[in-house]
Amino acid sequence: MEEIEKLIISLCSKSELLGKSKEELINLVLKLQAGNQELFASYQKLYKSKSERAKSHDKVIEDYKKKMEEYFRMYLEAQAKSEQYKKVVDLRLGNSYNIDSTWIDKIVFVLKEAGRPLRSSDIIEILERNDITFRTLANPQKGLSTHLTKALQYGRILGERQKGQNGYLFRLPESKEAEG
Repeated sequence: MEEIEKLIISLCSKSELLGKSKEELINLVLKLQAGNQELFASYQKLYKSKSERAKSHDKVIEDYKKKMEEYFRMYLEAQAKSEQYKKVVDLRLGNSYNIDSTWIDKIVFVLKEAGRPLRSSDIIEILERNDITFRTLANPQKGLSTHLTKALQYGRILGERQKGQNGYLFRLPESKEAEG
């Protein structure tokens, strides 16, 4: 009640208020209350829309957080795969690699040093990094292919067909198979 009186007094001087009839004062109070209700209703709308926008904004932020987590997980998986490929490609054969060996011996040596099955493209990358004469071949894939075929025929290596992939995965035969 005091607030309304202060508001009325601030709008009109005391002498103007004393000169008005009771009905005029009641109408003035009702107008002020109606204006107050309109202001309160617009405030409620504004607060509600702001609250809805805040919820929407929070949802967008949550979606971005989920996407960032997914991208980070994918990045870590890609890094792990990259490290795995680097192990194959960056295989350094060192001083034990004999550049004068036969191509079949070189292939067997690469598979032995890698310690796991390799595709022909992996073998090519390793030989290109370690063998000067291999780098001089016009078509490394064709050059290696004939030697891989011979190594398969002689039983020095084994080739396994991979479902959904072209080519073979080459590995060394087990020691019992190699002796027999």
